[in-house]
Amino acid sequence: MRRLTLICLLSGITIACAGAPASLFCPASRTISLNGRWQISTKTLSPAGSYLPTADDSAWDTVPVPSNWYLTHGEHSGAVWYRTRFTGERRWKQQLVQLLFSGVDYTADVWLNGQYLGFHEGYFGPFSFIITDHIIPGAENILAVRVNSPREEPGKDWSLRKRLIKGIFSHHDTRPGGAWSPRGQEKNTGGIWGPVCLRISDRFAINGLEIRPNVTPETRTAAPRITVKIICPDIPEGTAVRVPFRLAISPHNFMPSPGQDRSFRITGTRWLTRGENRLVFDLPAQEVRLWDAWDYGRPDLYCATFTLGKGEKIRDSRQTVFGFRKIECDPDTLVWKLNGRRIFLRGTNYISDQWLSRMTREKYAFDLTLMKRAHINAVRVHAHVEGETFYRLCDEMGLLVWQDFPLQWGYADSPAVIRTVKQQAAEMVEMLFNHPSVIAWCGHNEPPWEADWMRHKYPDYDPRQNRVLDRILYATLKAADPTRYVRKASVSEEHPWLGWYSGTWQDYNRPATCPLITEFGAQALPGIETLKQIFAPDTLWPDTEEKWRKWSYHNFQRRETFEIAGVKMGSTVHEFIRNTQDYQARLIQCAAESYRRQRFRPVTGIFQFMFTENWPSVNWGVADHLRRPKPGYYALQKAYQPVLPSIECRKAVWQPGEIFTARIWLINDRHSAVEGATLAYRLNHRAATLHQGQLPGDIAPDSATPVATLRWPGLTDGQFRLELDLRDRRGHIIAQNDYLFQVSADSH
Repeated sequence: MRRLTLICLLSGITIACAGAPASLFCPASRTISLNGRWQISTKTLSPAGSYLPTADDSAWDTVPVPSNWYLTHGEHSGAVWYRTRFTGERRWKQQLVQLLFSGVDYTADVWLNGQYLGFHEGYFGPFSFIITDHIIPGAENILAVRVNSPREEPGKDWSLRKRLIKGIFSHHDTRPGGAWSPRGQEKNTGGIWGPVCLRISDRFAINGLEIRPNVTPETRTAAPRITVKIICPDIPEGTAVRVPFRLAISPHNFMPSPGQDRSFRITGTRWLTRGENRLVFDLPAQEVRLWDAWDYGRPDLYCATFTLGKGEKIRDSRQTVFGFRKIECDPDTLVWKLNGRRIFLRGTNYISDQWLSRMTREKYAFDLTLMKRAHINAVRVHAHVEGETFYRLCDEMGLLVWQDFPLQWGYADSPAVIRTVKQQAAEMVEMLFNHPSVIAWCGHNEPPWEADWMRHKYPDYDPRQNRVLDRILYATLKAADPTRYVRKASVSEEHPWLGWYSGTWQDYNRPATCPLITEFGAQALPGIETLKQIFAPDTLWPDTEEKWRKWSYHNFQRRETFEIAGVKMGSTVHEFIRNTQDYQARLIQCAAESYRRQRFRPVTGIFQFMFTENWPSVNWGVADHLRRPKPGYYALQKAYQPVLPSIECRKAVWQPGEIFTARIWLINDRHSAVEGATLAYRLNHRAATLHQGQLPGDIAPDSATPVATLRWPGLTDGQFRLELDLRDRRGHIIAQNDYLFQVSADSH
């Protein structure tokens, strides 16, 4: 297929800058949804019984598309056949018709009217076929898809040498069965989980529109580079067609101030040849509104519309929403800058749902709103790719996204795996490139070459495994996107897991050893009402090994809870819930505040693990699978306040006669100072206030400063709460914090 690349500067192009937002063109193409009820069969079928038009599917089941098949047909791994019908219009033979899939897990072979269209591998990447020549006009057309989402062979492929690039959906300690159980591949995620549609245009199709913002933060200007991908299958070989175009960039979610232009318009003509053409436009610098994270500014967005043709002869039109912003990360210090200003990442890890077809715009919006209420400004999409709606909402809501590629632990070092990793990495970047919320790509989560703990898990562990794979993946991501930070792997050093897999929660008070902390946390049971929906009444109190196996299937980690964390089970399920939830909240508060006190000495970003539970599970989420917050959520909410009066206290239990000591810090993630403020402290015991006082509360921008050390001797047995209130000069609350501790002769 021939390609023609044109660099378009000013020659032959009209550039218009209007005083009002440019009006958006009505797309010349139209989209016909193929969503709905499809026939489905899980049987092994011959060509005559599967993809040929004469196949009898009258006895097949029906299933909604999009959906994951587990949600309608239960347990199944392997191949599933899908069929649907649509009527072809006669005029389509003079147009360009494409068949678009948004997401198929895991591989797809596609036929139309018995003609093979092609193959795609990868659960998240959109893909398409030109089907103009295969359509029967004015008649019924039969679309058949063979979807294959198999289990990998335990011991051979799964779990150290996996071949399916599904990340946490095929191997993880939050999925059904857990990471290390023989049942850890159950409840398969296979299926046509994304929308399917036809896209019809006039002979030409705009199949890509990439925006590189090229922002100069100091002047708040941008000189964007626009790359347009156009396919022209009907132009005769060796010839070219001159086609007019129009490019408009205008505000999407804001109105510019009167007299301020915030739009770009370009018109002109360009030659197109058979096959794929790439047009590149470098626009002159102009003042723009910058996209910013929600806690640093406004997430202002623009819409770019590219139209082929003019007047009544519009060939095709395509739109994309994007933002003008510049993201930087120092490769040595890992200090982040957004639009030229240093930022601190207050993050969380996120897996929305084990079956992505269940996620709607409303569900994503609920989760992201819950995050913002917890003062989270960054989301690590943990070892998978979410549905594109998630990223659109992050753009709109001003949340930063750390995007992992779906590699979790070990994979086969084979040419086939390397080949599909390169293909899927390129698809991920192309799919998400225009989203300003995405600030980083990360290749592999805890790969074998750095995960020394694997030598105790696998007898045939090889510390060289996946080194070449990850070098190739890193190079692929860097080549596909030079505008963002690329990290080869999220490594075990960045996942301290103190108080859960080793050490104690108090160890988080030690100095951090690396700038980025991409996992920390602890498990906690959900509330009793949620727990009753997970376990049957006779399993709600696990007092036999058989019951514990059911709890383990739902991800509960018994050794870590009781032996390392030292959580007491108690004598009732209510005590068990309270003890685990209190522990999670205590650990999160200690870890998050300690890391924030170390901001840029050396810590530059932290990501709590995990925000929500992605199925009826008992794991690390601070909100359960029904999105009911646990106490750990509110601990995170307090510890993540952008302006925080922080309490540095090395332990939670003090001996009688000890001098209680706490160091008070003032932390400010914002770029503006806090002036004229007052910090009030109180030490409460039962209903009485034993000590209280005030301190100056002024805080420099972008800072963390110790301001006082509180010492109180002679505290008697009992529970105490140290409370802090930071108020502005008018007495309004800016931030609050508290720390619960005990004085007891029993330090355990």
